[in-house]
Amino acid sequence: MIRSFIWVGILATFLTPPLQAQVSSDSVAKSRETAIIFRFVPGKLMFYSPFQENEKSIKELGELMNEHKDEIIRGNAFISIQGFCGSFPSEKENLIAAKNRTNQVKSYFITHGWMKEEYYRTRNHVWGYDHNHDVVTYIRLIYAEGYIPPSIKEQQESERRAREAAEVRERVRLDSLACSGREAAIREAAVSDSLAWEQDVRESAETPPVEYEYRFTPWSVKTNLVYDAVLMPSLEIEYRISRHWSVNLEGNMAWWHDDPRHQYYQLATITPEARYWFKYQGCRKGHYIGLFAGGGWYDLENGGRGYKGEGGFAGISYGYMFPVGRYFSFEAGVGLGYLNTKYEEYLPLDGEYVYQQTSRLSYVGPLKLKFAWVWHIGRWSEKKGGDK
Repeated sequence: MIRSFIWVGILATFLTPPLQAQVSSDSVAKSRETAIIFRFVPGKLMFYSPFQENEKSIKELGELMNEHKDEIIRGNAFISIQGFCGSFPSEKENLIAAKNRTNQVKSYFITHGWMKEEYYRTRNHVWGYDHNHDVVTYIRLIYAEGYIPPSIKEQQESERRAREAAEVRERVRLDSLACSGREAAIREAAVSDSLAWEQDVRESAETPPVEYEYRFTPWSVKTNLVYDAVLMPSLEIEYRISRHWSVNLEGNMAWWHDDPRHQYYQLATITPEARYWFKYQGCRKGHYIGLFAGGGWYDLENGGRGYKGEGGFAGISYGYMFPVGRYFSFEAGVGLGYLNTKYEEYLPLDGEYVYQQTSRLSYVGPLKLKFAWVWHIGRWSEKKGGDK
């Protein structure tokens, strides 16, 4: 008898499905037809976008995020991400791996787009998903409590109108049974005309108005307020080649003089520059590093010895741009580099300018200081939806 109980216990141990597998199949709400799967190399934590069909999944989830962007940003909808891992020896290791992998998938869309951590709803499991033991899946779009998406509202409204129309037709049918044939026909025709008129009114009301939005072009115009403050007006033009590269052309000129007092403040420079922008944050915000080179001409005198010459310079720059208002930005930056100039010294004597000597100067240090007002040129166009 005791041996029988032992054998029954052994058979129950090996034939009963693991509790972990039962929980995974019963508690995870998912749809294999709509889930977007990101696969990981078994035993590895790193997310490789080229692995298997991950690039296709990235594209699909990115399109879905953009489709619901307004709802997600307003807090009306959330992206449900769930991690599944069952390839490690223990539940603790599987849970750590699942959390790591879901964080990597979320971080990919945060660093490559507009998503934020608070836009996600995350769960992790210590078992596989649909026979895959190393995946992160997008399960579904979760809507905030009390929020009804426009598509569902439209469907509910359409169903309500259909029910009302059916009720009207049923009342007409019942009334027609109690009326004469001619009276019933007249009443039914009147109701049909009323329903058709209401349908026309609803369709005209549902036609969305044309909306317009301001779209930025690659061009922007700037003026350096620091140079403007020292009476050396500046003008810059920048063109965005791509998200990370732009070219900038800067010109400055001061042309002030007072001949009787022998005061001259005449200076002109032109500086082309190539810039690399770091993490893309839109055309009105971000950090950049640049390479610039240029030249200039000057004539400086303040009632005594004067200096007249020309020179060239080159160096590197760093700056940061941040938005102000809807169309404008401020840009702050500095530039360091090398300058070499050749100039003539002169003295004003008896109404003439007497040449003294020719000298050359080389200099390494700060060359640019900038706090510029920026206007981003754009145009109004019809809004067509999608990512702005």
